[in-house]
Amino acid sequence: MRYTLSQAEAFYWVSKLGSFRAAATQLNQTQPTVSLRVRELEKNLGAELLDRSSYRPVMTPAGAAIFADTERMLAIAEQIQRRSRNAPSEDRLLRIGAAESFAARILPELVSALEVRHPSWQINVEVDVSTRLETALLDRNLDIAFLAQPRIHDGISVVPLWSVDTVWAVGKSCPFKGETVTPELLVNVPVHTTAPPSGLFTNMMAWFGTRGVKPSRVVTCDTIAVIARLASARGGAALIPEAMLPAFGDELGLRFPRADPPVLPLNICAMWWDDAGGFECAYMADLARQLCAPLSGGKLAAV
Repeated sequence: MRYTLSQAEAFYWVSKLGSFRAAATQLNQTQPTVSLRVRELEKNLGAELLDRSSYRPVMTPAGAAIFADTERMLAIAEQIQRRSRNAPSEDRLLRIGAAESFAARILPELVSALEVRHPSWQINVEVDVSTRLETALLDRNLDIAFLAQPRIHDGISVVPLWSVDTVWAVGKSCPFKGETVTPELLVNVPVHTTAPPSGLFTNMMAWFGTRGVKPSRVVTCDTIAVIARLASARGGAALIPEAMLPAFGDELGLRFPRADPPVLPLNICAMWWDDAGGFECAYMADLARQLCAPLSGGKLAAV
């Protein structure tokens, strides 16, 4: 007997949510029904997909081997269903939110790939600071957001994509002239960064806090490119994602000293509502992860 989409869907949600009960709620089915569908799938495939010996079901090696393919298959099934149900709905609006570092390095290739997959879609991109992108997604004003260090919410998927190193950029007229920068050396230098509670601001304050000091003056701005220019023009220091450096070139005359201690990286993640095109968003997140891989050096973001 061949497996069915309902069996694959049951396996996908149990694996993703780590609970038969949560999967049953997601699928609007009873827990015994979901459990039976997973058992039937295992029987049809001739392999145990979930280890049920602990409190939460965990994918076996066989389950992990088919999970990504199952996710892609369900995304295609969702697309077919949408087209057959209402062909004009393919002309939909996809609202993407992107943090500046993601927009600068990954977004162009991602949008190009989406235009090939969905040529009739209208794609609207909003580039903003991560805190505002998260709020927009929670208010359902975005379909998917690619942002730094989001919080965990019920009913929302958060998938790690890219761990972005951050560096200190020092202006030409900054009084600090060494090759290694410490919190004590920058404590009296104007520091330019994004506004709280952004990931850059939080990591900057944590870095100074490792030595028990606080910067005497912090200037905030929501655009990383402007932050770098402010540091260049005003002789200050800016904490910026390393991925943004190619966008500045040599025109700003910035120096990039080694930080001691190292600054925490920014964790870029994809975020979307599970009940709003979840499989399609999962496809986009997987595509974004592939595009991020050459930049991350194998380092996945942590949530």
